[in-house]
Amino acid sequence: MRLILTTLGSRGDVQPFVTLGHEMKRRGHQVGIAAPAEYGDLVAEAQLEHTPLPGAPSEFLPGRSWKSLAEPQLAAMVKHSTSAVRLSRALSVIPKRAAHDPYDLVQALQAASRGADVVVNAVLTRPVHLLTGDETPWAAVASWPHSQTGAFPAFGAPRLPLGPHYNRLTHAARAQLEWQFARRAVNAFRGSTGLPPLGLGSPLRTLGEDIPVFYPFSPSVLRPSWDWPKNSYLTGFWFWDRQWEPSSDLRGFVEEGPPPVVLTLGSMWPIHRRFHVLRMALAAVRKAGQRLVFVGGHPGEPLPSYAFHADEVDYRWLFPRSACVIHHGGPGTMGEALRAGVPQVALPALVDQPFWAAHMRSLGVAAEPVPLPKISLTKLHASLSECLSNAQLARRASQVATYVRSDGGVAEAAEALENWVAGRSPAGRAR
Repeated sequence: MRLILTTLGSRGDVQPFVTLGHEMKRRGHQVGIAAPAEYGDLVAEAQLEHTPLPGAPSEFLPGRSWKSLAEPQLAAMVKHSTSAVRLSRALSVIPKRAAHDPYDLVQALQAASRGADVVVNAVLTRPVHLLTGDETPWAAVASWPHSQTGAFPAFGAPRLPLGPHYNRLTHAARAQLEWQFARRAVNAFRGSTGLPPLGLGSPLRTLGEDIPVFYPFSPSVLRPSWDWPKNSYLTGFWFWDRQWEPSSDLRGFVEEGPPPVVLTLGSMWPIHRRFHVLRMALAAVRKAGQRLVFVGGHPGEPLPSYAFHADEVDYRWLFPRSACVIHHGGPGTMGEALRAGVPQVALPALVDQPFWAAHMRSLGVAAEPVPLPKISLTKLHASLSECLSNAQLARRASQVATYVRSDGGVAEAAEALENWVAGRSPAGRAR
């Protein structure tokens, strides 16, 4: 089978697709991935074919395009709101870009998908099939729940005690809202290529039914509902256990004293930097009598003796050796902390981060989240202190870790994808 994976955005958006591609290639399939050019080294490490896509990750945030995540206006927007409404604009990101430059991104995605038996798309790349009329079978990957259900409301909708009918209505309304944001741009592009317009109803309302959707997180974290569409697959986190060894300096720092606190903000570091998060973290850690490992980004100034900076680490090595993980709320980093059985503190800023930060708190594995717009040293120190001293958090994190480690993960996702392509549609696994 020839499989093409398409994704845009940050490292956290790209790595799950690289992980799936690596597993599918291991199973004997021909795999290519269309992803931003700056992740070429990551794709090469997995030995996958790479179609470099134009544009920086910051150009594909739901809501609008940014030249850089370091733009002051983006930090100002985050300061005023982390509204889930922006995620409803995800479907419109590529169509609106195509209206201004129709021959770069859409053409690159079309070229990458040519000759594929199946295409697996990210949230941001789903609209390509709507824009071009490409009839290649495709599946979707989503980092938050999309499938319609009566068990809980749609992402961003208020939780009201109105029962299953209300919950299903919120899912239908969210799908329709997403389509309304995108419909004009999609139909304008289709019209420019001679394709007929699409109607008022969302063409993606059957996601999880006719179009499979894969969720790379654990059923022990978010239980699948009994009434999810049959092609909704909640498989466990997709971990890529790469060959990696720490530097002697990092190993020495980590092992020379008690387990350190880890601060890792991924691609969101330029935004968090404007809120002086590293300075607050250093002060909070010092006040708690702990040490800090800061991963990624660039400190901008020398760190004190109780802190260490590493450009990149393998979380599988570092997190089990840590006392607490402070992160931005992305599901990939969250999953690694869950697998390690280490309590967490989330500093959510954008997209699905507030959802996962709140969910980790309700699951009992994380201290009170500190939303980036409201961050202060007092709040960060309070959450860090809870993370370090609350024995119940530590016990719960250890308990959830046993479930996360037992999930099928990317191997289960690969098998389900193979079965679907072969014409079989097994029900998504539930715990």
